[in-house]
Amino acid sequence: MNDRVHLNLAALFGGLDTRPEFNARLLDRLNEEIAQEALRTEEARRLEQLRHQVAQRELHPWKQALGRWVTLETVGIGALAALMISSAWSAEQIRAAVPIVVTVLGVLLTAAPVLVPMIRSRH
Repeated sequence: MNDRVHLNLAALFGGLDTRPEFNARLLDRLNEEIAQEALRTEEARRLEQLRHQVAQRELHPWKQALGRWVTLETVGIGALAALMISSAWSAEQIRAAVPIVVTVLGVLLTAAPVLVPMIRSRH
């Protein structure tokens, strides 16, 4: 009976590390695993940020286009043009021109998806 218990205990605990400096080896192994997990976490975070940026660009391409076209310079040019038009024309002339200007802008915005790639391909 005693040999049988001894064999069972040997089978259960035979693979345990009982050499000196066990704690130091354990801490080294734990620190290595923590460092590897930190690297994996950092890589996963970086990849998720890239996915997020790609998704943002795909969801809102108009925001990028608006950011490229609406700058301080374009706002200044628009304000200057509005000031020049309002000082050069009377209110009745401006009111008469508004439907024409809005129509032209609408046609340009409608044609932009076709015209912009054609213009870019020429450059």
